Amino acid sequence: MYSTVIDSTPLTIINKRCQIERFLGIIKNFSEHPYGVYDIGCCETSLGEQGRNFYDEDLIGSELIPIAKLAWGDYLCLNFHYDKNNPSVDFLDYEESYECDPATSNIAETFQEFLSMLLSKNTK
Repeated sequence: MYSTVIDSTPLTIINKRCQIERFLGIIKNFSEHPYGVYDIGCCETSLGEQGRNFYDEDLIGSELIPIAKLAWGDYLCLNFHYDKNNPSVDFLDYEESYECDPATSNIAETFQEFLSMLLSKNTK
């Protein structure tokens, strides 16, 4: 069973590159695992090295934590920039993001709202 996004949600409206390739997880020994590229830490580190997951170069840590890898190299992220306690779920456009200038589009105000956008293939 896998999930898709309901067609009328912001995730499908932004553009056609929003297809979820895989949700990210925590993978033990990710460098040796065949799915290690889908480790949250691995993706977060890669974005951080390029400065694409924070808005302020003086900030220690990340403001955008990737939770899903999308088609074409983009990500869904928890965005802590505007609310440190209740992150929104945002689309991170990898190609349009630059150091300390991530290009994001809001998908859902909360993670719970985002989850309600997912639809099980078996319920269609």
